[in-house]
Amino acid sequence: MRVAYAGVAHSHPFVDAANLRARGALPAGVWDADDADRRREFAARFDAPVVASLDDLLARRPDVVVATPRTPRAAAVALACATARVPVFFNKTIAADAADFDRWRALPPAPRFTSSVLRFAPALTAFADALDGRRLRAVELHAQHDIAAFLERDRRWQDDPAGAGGTLVNIGVHAWEMLDVLVPGATADVLSAMRTTGDAPTSSELLATVHARAGDVPVTATISGVGGADRYAARVWTDDGIHELVLPDDLDGLGYGGTADAIVRLARGEVAVDAARTAAVYRNALAAARAARGGGAPR
Repeated sequence: MRVAYAGVAHSHPFVDAANLRARGALPAGVWDADDADRRREFAARFDAPVVASLDDLLARRPDVVVATPRTPRAAAVALACATARVPVFFNKTIAADAADFDRWRALPPAPRFTSSVLRFAPALTAFADALDGRRLRAVELHAQHDIAAFLERDRRWQDDPAGAGGTLVNIGVHAWEMLDVLVPGATADVLSAMRTTGDAPTSSELLATVHARAGDVPVTATISGVGGADRYAARVWTDDGIHELVLPDDLDGLGYGGTADAIVRLARGEVAVDAARTAAVYRNALAAARAARGGGAPR
């Protein structure tokens, strides 16, 4: 299997490439329009030929593309892959705002999907399976990822609400992906949201708390970028008690291995995540961001 890498804008494709190499995949090439230093680092680490344009990359006829461009380029990269008839997986994020997502949703049908790696976290899927058949009374989610790296010069586009969506979208998509695993296709009606910038020099937010309702299920999401270790967790109330999950803080525990397996299956024609599920995740993330940012100056 030959894999092309269309963009290496952040850390995920480096992990993907290592995992795919362990599964026997070969790099067909790497292209990136914005991050030359990262492209050179990726090419050297994985012995991937550097190509000058996306068209040149797709002309190499890879079996599948792993796409990690800066978010505003996502729809254009997806269209190019569809035109070339090459399946493509997109690392988050593929939309920073409603206009970005409208462009994504207007794309012609093609073998593609996007997902937070957490969808493929073994403990999360097992947790959801164990809840199957129980009536969920309330859901609480926590997505924590230190934003310090996003405040460095070459990564600030991820902290920018117009770049990768800032903390509420760039990290928040993980929380809403967890909700979609627990409550498939859930569309959250955001009731209230509050954000804070703290002392960090962020152009988005340091953290936010969102209160919503998915059907008749109350949902609380805390999305944070404070210092320290990652933490992705869920607490679910059912009639028979409270069920809690904290994902293991390691690559396979967070779903990177499962993501690589899904990319391998995509090369064979299997699309792991339905477009309607992606739409629900991004509607929720974008609605939460609008609600939190629309209430005046951050506190």
